[in-house]
Amino acid sequence: MKLKKMKNDIAIFTPMANEEKNAKKIILELLSYKKFFRKFKYFIIIDKISTDNTYKIVKQIEKKNKSLKVIWAPNNKSIVDAYMQGYKNCLKTNYNWILEIDAGGSHQPKDLLVFLKFMNNKYDCIFGSRFCSGGKMINSNFIRYFFSKGGSLISKVFFKMRISDTTSGYQMFQRKIVKKILKRKLLSKDRFFQTEIKIYTRAKKIKEVPIKYICKTHSLSFFSIIESIYLLIVIRLFKKNYY
Repeated sequence: MKLKKMKNDIAIFTPMANEEKNAKKIILELLSYKKFFRKFKYFIIIDKISTDNTYKIVKQIEKKNKSLKVIWAPNNKSIVDAYMQGYKNCLKTNYNWILEIDAGGSHQPKDLLVFLKFMNNKYDCIFGSRFCSGGKMINSNFIRYFFSKGGSLISKVFFKMRISDTTSGYQMFQRKIVKKILKRKLLSKDRFFQTEIKIYTRAKKIKEVPIKYICKTHSLSFFSIIESIYLLIVIRLFKKNYY
């Protein structure tokens, strides 16, 4: 597929911790795609959870790339705090699209190219999906696949959502949606926040695009599973469900 430079502006962020082996690769690959955008900014969010040389490595890359900004966020208390820091910094750019992508090699930077053609006013949210046509979940054991796929199915029992993957974290929003996410605040303190956002945005103009997800870990925390079930019930019973 031949791609041309777009009129869109994009701000991207990645929370990063203990990724000294992978940091340079993902950062340089994402920076290589800035040629497809009118304006491009990439934020790395790092906090005290990271105890290796990740911060030192990304700061060295930052010195050579004006499109990269490293954010030190020592007050983060959870993974959700790290993502909220990412959203806040992306909003400061005033760019019209904001993308989140994980570090560690699970999310493939080149899948950003799949998002490109849908970055228009027809859509408010573009969600990367492992389970839609063309999507893949690679190197996963049965337990990890069961909870990822099962979590999506259970979420759709509680809420009418027009997507096949409700737990993916590779996703893009127009800035007006991110403003609402920050204003509303999220209940989750763990990975369920990805599903929580999709619950609240399910009435928006949504596009689901296939991604290739490479599973790097095969375990799930018990807290994460319990929190997911608990919050599905709480949101269904007590909370206003739309942005």
